[in-house]
Amino acid sequence: MITELIIGSLTILASTGVMIGFVLLTIRLVRKAEVHYSDHRPGVWQFFRLLSGAVVLVLMANTVCVWLWATLFRMLGVFPTFEEAVYFSMVSFTTVGYGDVVVEHSWRILSGFVAVNGLLAFGVFTAVLIEIIRGLSDRYIPRR
Repeated sequence: MITELIIGSLTILASTGVMIGFVLLTIRLVRKAEVHYSDHRPGVWQFFRLLSGAVVLVLMANTVCVWLWATLFRMLGVFPTFEEAVYFSMVSFTTVGYGDVVVEHSWRILSGFVAVNGLLAFGVFTAVLIEIIRGLSDRYIPRR
């Protein structure tokens, strides 16, 4: 059990590093793109492009985190195939948890870590997207 707690904690830390990196990249790209429109009031199309780019980066970050967990499960020999490890990681990360693929008893605590990591990631990325929407909407969408 101690081994699972240590491995799970370290993997969440690594995943958090991935999330922070993507958050910083997303903010930097949005701010850089805004500089192009600083001399005029951009329209809805520019808002759409910036927000779409941010959403794609969030999806990429979540994908990297899922692959991180899947790689860990394969390295530990928890699943016989990488496809099964990715599937389990994705289902657990999104907290859907179908139950059709489960980990063996000796590693089951890790599945809880995956779910906690997913909740944390979705919370962080939701906050980032809302902040981007809030920051961009006043500037990009004219009030009537």
